[in-house]
Amino acid sequence: MARQSDILLGAKAWNSGSSNTELNPGLGGQFGWATTPAEWLSAQAYVPRNLIPIVLEAPGFFSVMPDADLWVTAWKVLFEKHARTIEGLKAGLTVDVAEHAFGGAGEMFQEFVDVKRDRSTLTLGLVDKYGNVWQQFLEKVITYGMMHPETKTPLSATLSSGPTDNLADNYGGTVAFIEPDPTGKKAIRTWITTNIWPHTTGPIEGKMDKTSSLSIKDLSIDFSALSFIGEGTKAFGQELLDGINMTWANPQLRESFIKSASADVAAVVPGYRSSVEEVGTNRVGDII
Repeated sequence: MARQSDILLGAKAWNSGSSNTELNPGLGGQFGWATTPAEWLSAQAYVPRNLIPIVLEAPGFFSVMPDADLWVTAWKVLFEKHARTIEGLKAGLTVDVAEHAFGGAGEMFQEFVDVKRDRSTLTLGLVDKYGNVWQQFLEKVITYGMMHPETKTPLSATLSSGPTDNLADNYGGTVAFIEPDPTGKKAIRTWITTNIWPHTTGPIEGKMDKTSSLSIKDLSIDFSALSFIGEGTKAFGQELLDGINMTWANPQLRESFIKSASADVAAVVPGYRSSVEEVGTNRVGDII
């Protein structure tokens, strides 16, 4: 059957000016006197998708460090490709209420007296890589960008090309966190989070226990976060998504990452291929 023509709200009412696809809430309610089978498609639920992090700015002190491009690359891929979990981004509103008696029967008349937005925090969860990559990187971000535990100054200041000040853009970065729709093409909301810097390297401990198994290094890193969210950030998030070409970005169509056997393996004759070909050459004749 064909869809109802007004199943989607479009850029109307509270969705005015938005490209986000929303169902028309006038359809799909199934808890009246009886269900409405013809409107079954409008009962589909909202399922929040995983955030898409897009790094916008890296800490400024990277520019005075040796191999500055590697510092920026590490910062970018930490958020965009290595973080297994990203948590703490919030946008809910809470209304504070005062009340006064409405007569003597116990009823109360309520007034709104304040509105607050839930504060966003930022926590990345990831597994450290061979060589203790991420803890080594975060230790240098903290000691060179923020403060060394002994000198109480950033070690970048000891470099000949070091900074002349240490304002927050020198040690903090900025990331857009986009909640996409199910197609990955539309921004439902976008947090622009700045003043991002690590609160910890995560625990660094040495131990020995030969009776127990070794373990991988699971990290949970809290970051400072100053977040902004609204229609303007959502529009910017949409611009960022529009700039990503998804045409033919189908992992099913990727070429094989390996296209031939290595030389040492190919040089060995015994194997499946030889077992097949040996039978074909050791026949009694071309007969059926």
